[in-house]
This record gives sequence, C-alpha cells and structure tokens, in this order.
Amino acid sequence: MIRIARTLAIASIAASSAFFLPAAHADALNPDAFVKMCDTDKDGMVSKAEVMKHVEKMFDKMDTKKMGKLDKKQIEEFLKAFNMLAAG
Repeated sequence: MIRIARTLAIASIAASSAFFLPAAHADALNPDAFVKMCDTDKDGMVSKAEVMKHVEKMFDKMDTKKMGKLDKKQIEEFLKAFNMLAAG
C-alpha cells in the first residue's frame, strides 16, 4: 500500500511538471507520442491504469539502488524522462 501511495505521489509530481511547463515549451508537448507510448490496448485512449503502469516502469528504471525510493538526483532524472516523454 505504501509503495502504491509513493508511486502515485511521484506520478502526480511528474504529471504536474508536464502540465506546468513554461509557455515556451507548451508547443513541445506531444499527446500523440504520449498515447502511443502508454496505450497498451491500442484503443486510442490512455487509461489511468495504463499511465500508472508506465510511470511505475519509469520509477523502477530510475530506482537504480532498488530501494523503492528515489533520491533527489534520481527524481531529477525521473522528471527529465517524464518531460521528454511528454514532448515526444
């Protein structure tokens, strides 16, 4: 339960960073790339479960110490990866 809560918290931070990018970067957001990356059932839409699965994969990839936690440097890399995903 704690892991799910932690993952949801990090997903919220990551999602917020994607939506609060400066206006200069707003045109860089690419919803088509995001859907293509996360839409596992290929229905053209992204469910909460599909997004969470993708965020968990990203989290696990950044959790190089396999502690179930990210330090500040790992969070920075996570947010960079998430923003790159949003930009396509």
